[in-house]
Amino acid sequence: MLDIFKHTLGAKGWLRAWAIYLMAFPFYFFPAGSAQPSDIFIVVIIGLYVLARKFSLSGSLMESFSRFMRFCVYITIINLGVFISLLGEANKGLPWFVFSAFYFYNLFVMGFALSLYRQYGKRFLYTTVYSCLIAAALQITLSFFLETGGEGVRGALFFTNPNQLGYYSLCGLAIVLVLETMIKLPKLMVYLGFFLFSYLALISVSKAAMGAMVILFGVYLLANGILSTRNIFALIVVGGLGVFGLTKTEFGANFQRNLEARNLNEADRPEEITEWQYRGYDRISNHPEYMVFGAGEGGYNRFDTFIEGHEMHSSFGTIVFCYGIPGTVLFIMFIFSLLKKLPWYYVVYSLPLFAYGVTHMGLRFTIFWIALMMFPIIRVERSKLKFVKMYLMKKREKERVEALLNKPGLLNHNIS
Repeated sequence: MLDIFKHTLGAKGWLRAWAIYLMAFPFYFFPAGSAQPSDIFIVVIIGLYVLARKFSLSGSLMESFSRFMRFCVYITIINLGVFISLLGEANKGLPWFVFSAFYFYNLFVMGFALSLYRQYGKRFLYTTVYSCLIAAALQITLSFFLETGGEGVRGALFFTNPNQLGYYSLCGLAIVLVLETMIKLPKLMVYLGFFLFSYLALISVSKAAMGAMVILFGVYLLANGILSTRNIFALIVVGGLGVFGLTKTEFGANFQRNLEARNLNEADRPEEITEWQYRGYDRISNHPEYMVFGAGEGGYNRFDTFIEGHEMHSSFGTIVFCYGIPGTVLFIMFIFSLLKKLPWYYVVYSLPLFAYGVTHMGLRFTIFWIALMMFPIIRVERSKLKFVKMYLMKKREKERVEALLNKPGLLNHNIS
């Protein structure tokens, strides 16, 4: 516990502010889309950080930051163009600069995280992991004493809607699993992370988040040697507790009722309405001309679509339709800069984060972007580890050569 405190509220310098931000992130006090207390706090902190001339990036960290900045600049140009073209016309949606502000805000938070890692190294990794675990535990604990939100059978705890809670649980677990590969984190902490974030996903009754949890757990076992005694034991214990919790407890009974109720609600959707239409993808097929440069966000009354007057229910669809081929290419280049030269299991860890965005809009959810920043950080950590190993190998080889050369009688033996 002392080590956890040392890396969170007891952390040195700017790391303490980062820990507070991560622990406060899940607590929403204002409507969705509004700046939350944690957002206001981190904006002030980043401003002070920049004024203190601490912001510094280089190498692959700077590459990822720059790639996303180019994407942000492009979407700003497109949204400004849409605003100008709609002057004097009805516009159902937020002002153009609000959309751009969301992306730039996430850019600054991402840059802050990368700069903190460059400044503090592995201490940043410990702070991030422990803060995410504390945030999850704090939500669950407080939910027993305070009134929480939700929609019907789906819980949201301290978020404004269940989808946010489901996505948060997925991103939080991904952060823990990615970073634990480079730090000495007790396995008990890892399994605690699985329990806490899975519990949050079950409360949200998010089928996408729950399915992603299974994938993450499977990848974790494969990456750590599924046939090892420790993993087999963990699989039995976790699986047994999961089955017991879902079949023999009141929480499990409530979850099953909520899941059945959600399935019934989805069954009420007219049969002629496809998932393509329900998520707003029909805008792509109805207005393919926007694929050239992008339709921009806002002005939803422009489109012939099933979900009129609303944004697409998809991060992927929003990028493709709203920012066209150039925006999609810029985003793909950004993703490539995150994942290149990483082992397969890191790439698979990232897939659920993107897959969730196929059926949900999560581009404004900052914890998603924070999770993505863990990948270039891990690549730098792996490069450092590789350099240290090479140095030690060369040092040991040099010591063996020196010992051989200093061996008594070796020179005379070679001459004879």
